[in-house]
Amino acid sequence: MAHGAAGMKKSALSAALLLLPTLILAGWALWLPIPRADDPGLRIRLLGFDPRDLLRGHYLLARLDIHDLPPGRFGPDDCVCLFDRPQDPGRPGFTPLPSCAAAILKTCPLPLSDPGRELRLYQSQEMAQALENWLAGGKRIVDIDVRFDGKGGIALQDIRVDGQTPDSGR
Repeated sequence: MAHGAAGMKKSALSAALLLLPTLILAGWALWLPIPRADDPGLRIRLLGFDPRDLLRGHYLLARLDIHDLPPGRFGPDDCVCLFDRPQDPGRPGFTPLPSCAAAILKTCPLPLSDPGRELRLYQSQEMAQALENWLAGGKRIVDIDVRFDGKGGIALQDIRVDGQTPDSGR
């Protein structure tokens, strides 16, 4: 009987050890910012992108092009409220927020924390090659759809060069 109890404890421990990574992975997946169709969004230009970074691991490093954002405005405790500027599409304006508290962020339709951060945009190998070819030719407008989660976080999708997706065979 004692041997059976030890076997049950061992199988219960094995089951728990197998379940733990699954729970961690599920929690991580739920924590990721996932763009939803009902999240407010803006197309925002990227600046400071370096196409050479694509050759070093298929990442495009860039920052959001926010009109008149002074250098050095970054950090998790720096929040701004973005607004569309129809006279300069793709370059939103901003109003500094007094804090990143949830109550303050709720007063803004497009809140953004850490506005000057560098973004690492992963691209597939095929997309990286297409982007590299497009960007090597000279001045191009690169923009991305930014979705705002209402808590200062963003989700990025649909990168475009001169209004077209790089894989559109241009």
